[in-house]
Amino acid sequence: GQHARLHDYRLRTNYFAGSHGAGACNIEPEKGECVEGVVMTITPAIRDALRVKEGYPRRYEEIEVIVHTAAAQASVRAITYIVTPTHRLDVDLPITPQYRELILAGAKSFHFSKAYQKSLRSKLRIAPSLMPN
Repeated sequence: GQHARLHDYRLRTNYFAGSHGAGACNIEPEKGECVEGVVMTITPAIRDALRVKEGYPRRYEEIEVIVHTAAAQASVRAITYIVTPTHRLDVDLPITPQYRELILAGAKSFHFSKAYQKSLRSKLRIAPSLMPN
């Protein structure tokens, strides 16, 4: 996988993941904003596994987007997942400490911009009740 940017979208945590009783990530269109992530080539079997993991098509749906890769200086067509309207909340929820650490570790290892990593640290809130003792 390689680092990529999705322009005119923003990151949200406006989905309630019952499996861990906290928020989960989503993206939504927002002019002038940018979401950094990883783009990779996948097999049909991996796509099937992703669909199961993401609760496709009831909880998350697939959309086609154009992402920009820094390494190749190119635009690439890609599939991503967004929360379906029936499961999308109006508010951003706190997330678990483990989920937050996973996201921040991925952002660091894929060399997301320093500014984006800083914005992730402030956006990805942990509920006091979920804080480790």
